[in-house]
Amino acid sequence: MKIEIAEHGRMTESGSSLLRLIQNQDIPLLDLLVREAIQNSLDAAASNCAYVNVDISVGQFKSKELAKHLEKIENGLNNRFSSRSCKYIAVRDSNTVGLTGPVRYSEVRNNMFGNLLKLVYEICKPQQNEGAGGSWGLGKTIYFRLGIGLVLYYSRIYQNGKYQSRLAACLVEDETRSDALIPSSGVKRGIAWWGKQDGGIRSSSTIPLDNVKDIDRILSVFGIPQYEEKETGTTVIIPYIDEETLLNEVYAKNEPLEHKPYWVNSVPDYLKVAIQRWYAPRLYNSKYSYGTYLAASVNGKRIKVAEMLSTFRVVRELYILATGNPVDEESILSCENVETHVESIDLRGVLNTTSSGHLAYAKLSRKQLYMEPPHNEKSPYQHITNINLQMENGNGPIIMYTRRPGMIVGYDYDGQWTHRMPKSGPDEYIIGLFVANSLNTLKSIKDPENNLPITLEEYIRRGEKADHASWTDRNISGNNPRIVSSIQKNVINKIRKKYTEVQVDTTHKQNIGLGHALAEMLLPSEDFGNGATPPHLPGAPGKPPKPRSGRKSSLRIEGNPSYSEGKVLMNIDISLRGKPVLLFLQVLTDFKRFDADTWELPDEIGKEFPMRLESLQITHVQALPRNKSNGYNCDMIVDADHLEGEDTSFSAEIRKSDVFGVAGYIHIMPKLQNCQLRGVLSFSFNDAGVRGGLDIKELEDE
Repeated sequence: MKIEIAEHGRMTESGSSLLRLIQNQDIPLLDLLVREAIQNSLDAAASNCAYVNVDISVGQFKSKELAKHLEKIENGLNNRFSSRSCKYIAVRDSNTVGLTGPVRYSEVRNNMFGNLLKLVYEICKPQQNEGAGGSWGLGKTIYFRLGIGLVLYYSRIYQNGKYQSRLAACLVEDETRSDALIPSSGVKRGIAWWGKQDGGIRSSSTIPLDNVKDIDRILSVFGIPQYEEKETGTTVIIPYIDEETLLNEVYAKNEPLEHKPYWVNSVPDYLKVAIQRWYAPRLYNSKYSYGTYLAASVNGKRIKVAEMLSTFRVVRELYILATGNPVDEESILSCENVETHVESIDLRGVLNTTSSGHLAYAKLSRKQLYMEPPHNEKSPYQHITNINLQMENGNGPIIMYTRRPGMIVGYDYDGQWTHRMPKSGPDEYIIGLFVANSLNTLKSIKDPENNLPITLEEYIRRGEKADHASWTDRNISGNNPRIVSSIQKNVINKIRKKYTEVQVDTTHKQNIGLGHALAEMLLPSEDFGNGATPPHLPGAPGKPPKPRSGRKSSLRIEGNPSYSEGKVLMNIDISLRGKPVLLFLQVLTDFKRFDADTWELPDEIGKEFPMRLESLQITHVQALPRNKSNGYNCDMIVDADHLEGEDTSFSAEIRKSDVFGVAGYIHIMPKLQNCQLRGVLSFSFNDAGVRGGLDIKELEDE
């Protein structure tokens, strides 16, 4: 094949810089290969097929047989590898459209480069189709990091009414190395392509080979057959891999040998586990609702669902449950009678429908996870990390998250998705999977590029980093809806509420102390809250309070509370001084005041908060400083059915406790610099022995 050496130019990447574009130190190269390669295949699925075939194989080839096909680097390859056998990895897919599109830049229309140019000749050209995996176009750089930077691309397509074959090669290397292969008489760039010469005899441009005999001669070096009959697809070949180096990444030499799992001893075994680890939700899942499912194999041997590691079988089954489908009778969850839970993660005010997705989760024992004889499988932690993690004070939950492509984005057991979650016993594991509601759209926020509604899928996709290993929130036209952080908080609350064990005090001394602390129910009519600061409203009973220094937001209770149908009703005045405030219920004891979150902590009372906000009705709003014309009547209510309310001067939202989800807070956000709210607040008790209170706290601007 003829060589085309990339020339150095302004704003062009060099080989050394391309190799550093994705330096993910947390995920091994073999895992990154599986994540990127399979996603590329799934994104290219043919529309008339039910599934995409992906086979990842590892084999041997003679370096000298390959070198003779690569113009101007043959001697360099022979000097480095002589005639010995070397290893390669090949990713072969079918039931895909292949590397379609133009072969020359002169044929590009409307900036549509096509699969071929984007994969082989371009960088930072992401997939544009809805629901695609990548949004950066950098993931393919993993191919160049597995071996010496040489990659061969072979594809068969159906285009313009006929079948066509294409084969090209690309080398990306560190141009500063003394043994760099690509020759150069000027400034080195470290990038070259091989194919057939395009244009006249003096042309240096190449395009892919398209003669099937020429292609077959190169594929035969690796023992890889051509696609036949009506078959279309792409095969990516990465020669000169170093198996030992790749395996040292997945299990370090200083890790204990007695805990070493079998799959880290060979690349094929590891690839089989990595496919399960990242694509369990879509693996042989005919219930996948967004298109084709994945049929995967390693060295031609299919990965059977019944032979998957137990953790990844559970992940697959939780995904099926989260998407509203029943699991099969032979599933682990069915066979082992596992109690499962599926809950909608609802967000208020940011999405057009409240559900951001569904969380499916379960607590499984060692026996249910096949960790005991005769199976003796490793722990879920080792399945996802390769190493034998030892958790302190019980096993922490494992939470995964995914969006439309069905790839697991990340496993979290000690981060933003799992902090503050309860731990289970040493012989139990809480496993959960959040599946985003990809078709939902953001409320009141449009894509600044086209002024169209943004789907939740696109919001998350564009917030992922180039390695797609985590989700992050981002600003859109100056607004940050904080959807990801809200999802994380809700997931944590669901798990905490389900699995937090109530700690019951058993000693006589503790019972006496608790009984004394919660002896009576009394709502004091004075010395209540942060004091009275708002100016007197015209027509309001009583004398206006003296203004406080500092001009902080404050709360005043007028008169005595009344009781109706088991609820306590209070007339309140709230003075807002430009900052958000939090109005919250408290249980008053002789030694401490408890809000809902504090009360429910395992190391405090550890029970459901015994008070509950029922409603807040604002009847009058007064702008400050006041005059006769800047006050008006209002009729805004927030309650159990309407957790949010909005007025021209303020908005209010009922918030629930983290553990048991009790309505104990009202978040009020002013839209004016200073205003006063007057209305009625009601709440109830589920324990007649507690003494209740109401307080207000000024928050920093949000």
